Amino acid sequence: MKTKLTSVISSLIFFLFLFSVSIADTLIMNDGSILKGTVIQQEKNTLKFKTNYAGMLNIKWKQVKSLKTDKPVKIMLVTDELMTANKVNNLSNDISQIKKEDKQDYTEFQTHNISYINPDPWRLGKGYKFSGRVNASLKSQHGNTTKNEFDIDGELTLRSLKDRYSFVGQLEHDRTDKKTSSDNWILHNEYHYFTSKTRYLGALVYFERDRFTDLNLRTLVGPIIGKQHYESTDLNLATSVGIVKAYEDNIVSKNTDYMGTVWSINYDHFLFDKWTQFYHRHTGLWDWEKTEKVTLDSWTGFRFPLSSGLIASVEIEWEYDSVPKETIHKSDTTYRFKLGYHW
Repeated sequence: MKTKLTSVISSLIFFLFLFSVSIADTLIMNDGSILKGTVIQQEKNTLKFKTNYAGMLNIKWKQVKSLKTDKPVKIMLVTDELMTANKVNNLSNDISQIKKEDKQDYTEFQTHNISYINPDPWRLGKGYKFSGRVNASLKSQHGNTTKNEFDIDGELTLRSLKDRYSFVGQLEHDRTDKKTSSDNWILHNEYHYFTSKTRYLGALVYFERDRFTDLNLRTLVGPIIGKQHYESTDLNLATSVGIVKAYEDNIVSKNTDYMGTVWSINYDHFLFDKWTQFYHRHTGLWDWEKTEKVTLDSWTGFRFPLSSGLIASVEIEWEYDSVPKETIHKSDTTYRFKLGYHW
């Protein structure tokens, strides 16, 4: 009886295995190898394919000869045309065939015209994509000099098909020999309304404080225009320029307000098969009344994804003021090693 029960269980497990394989999506690679799993998403030139035996795989689309799915997938072209299909053949690096749902014939497309397979809901006009990052940097030194440093920064983005909200913040607080030696923070907020796939109109609200440069609070408010040159998991580049009204509340110096021009660059790019990400963020402000006065802030570094959303970063922050207050240097450079989390 026990032997018979064991045989039944073994047979059941075997048939369940065959059933799970039969409903899996199938990839045939250019080298003839076959992968079984589930198509998660293809963005630009990278296919995310989940398997039971190797986890999530990131596969270059040019390495795929054909893709057959158990259930139809959504395919979005660069023209934003959306179709459902369950089979895609790569005839070459330039031409792909797509078998639409309930159709017998294949339709041919240039491969670079296929933007996404199973695009994120926000690209279909459904809700917002919520993404963000938070980092912290701590340092404690004891001996001839007692020094404690605490830096934290983060960013939050809400993206829909038509608009985007972005919030970037940074806090730095350092103490040397029990005295505060650095106390500053920045809160950079922008709203973008996309008038086309790449161009947007928006508004900027910016706050900055740096007690050791005599700045109690700088406030910038005004309209901006910008362009999203690239937007994907692998590569992002956005540039913008705008006109702002600036208010500066100083600790010792006379308070001022003036009109000015602001500009920004926000760039990141994954390298070495997503082993590391290079990034550069830059903002600038030009005072229309004191035309010789320009202030710049930039953050440049490398991020190294670890696991489960954890990241390590090395960064250089550079600050510049062409007309600083007395006893203040024109430029200041900070080096950081940070640990963080992104989602």
